[in-house]
Amino acid sequence: MEFLIKLLGGLWWWFLPVRKKLAVQNFSRCFPHLNPKILRRTVGEMGCQYVEMVLGRRTILVHPPTIKKGGICIAGHGGGWDLALLAVATAYPVTIFLKRPTGTIAKRFIEYYRTKHDIEPLYGRGTMPQAYEALQRGRLVIFIQDQRLNDGIHTTFFGKACKTSAAFAVMAWRTKAPLYGIWQWKSNSEHHCQIEPLDWEIPQDLQTATHELTQKTQDFYEKKIKANPYSWLWLHRRWK
Repeated sequence: MEFLIKLLGGLWWWFLPVRKKLAVQNFSRCFPHLNPKILRRTVGEMGCQYVEMVLGRRTILVHPPTIKKGGICIAGHGGGWDLALLAVATAYPVTIFLKRPTGTIAKRFIEYYRTKHDIEPLYGRGTMPQAYEALQRGRLVIFIQDQRLNDGIHTTFFGKACKTSAAFAVMAWRTKAPLYGIWQWKSNSEHHCQIEPLDWEIPQDLQTATHELTQKTQDFYEKKIKANPYSWLWLHRRWK
C-alpha cells in the first residue's frame, strides 16, 4: 500500500493537480514551517483508502461503552474518513449529514458501502426534522463541522475567520443529548478511529450556546489536525 500511496500522491502533485494550489495555500497558512509537499501523502492516503475498502481492510475503532442510546457527534475529514465511517456504523446505527458523491462511478461505489452498513444519509436542506427523529430512535447523529457553510455563523479556525454550521450546537442545546467527537488517522499500515465523549457545558441561553459550542467544534478539529498536520483534507475551501 505504501507504493500505491506514493504513486497516487505523486500523480496528483505532478500531473493532475486538482485544487493543489488551494491545498498548498490552506496548509501553508496554518503550518508555514512545514513543507507542503507532505500533502502528496494526504491525497495518496485518501485515494488508497478506497482500494483498502474493496480489499476488506477496516479501521481499528476505540469507543466508550456509554454510547447505548444514541447521541450527537461531530466528525471531520481526517485520514481514512470513509473507512472510519464504516467502522463507526458497524458499532452503532449512524445517521449523518452528507454531501452527495459526484461522478456516477464514485456515487455508486460509496453509496453501495454506506447502504451496506445501514448508514442513514441526510442530504441537503430541510433534513433537521429527520435528524431529531433519528436521535429519538437511538441513532448516533453525526455532523461534519470542518467545512465552510456560506450561511453559517462566524467562527475562527487556526486563528482565521470562517463560517460554520450552527446546527450541531442548536441540536445540542435543544435536546441535551450526549455529545461525542470522532477522529481518525493512519499509523504505519493501520487505520485508527476514536470516539470520545465531549464534556462541554451547554449555556442556558440559545444564542450563547450556539456560538460557544460551534467554536468548540473548531477547536476540537484544530487540536486533532495539529497532532498530524497532513492528515486532513486541505482541499476544502474552508476559508473564503
